Amino acid sequence: MTDILNLEALTFDAYLKLQRLDKTLVGTPDYIGLAYFWHRDFRFHLRDASYSKRRRIHNQWLKEGLDFDNPCNKAWEIVRKITGLN
Repeated sequence: MTDILNLEALTFDAYLKLQRLDKTLVGTPDYIGLAYFWHRDFRFHLRDASYSKRRRIHNQWLKEGLDFDNPCNKAWEIVRKITGLN
């Protein structure tokens, strides 16, 4: 699929509905990248990350079987690798 959705073109109401839907997709391979899924320790590193990077991190954590609510060294390693943060 090559369609691109410009989230800035959505109405505020449509964006909120999409974000609520994405919250239900956290922990599944269908996660879109809008909803927050991380522990508060990651907030400064992930809240400004692109949707694509959030999705990549989410899916990598899922693949590794990491608990999204408990930060660990492996989770930090994945965040640093994907975001380029040190």
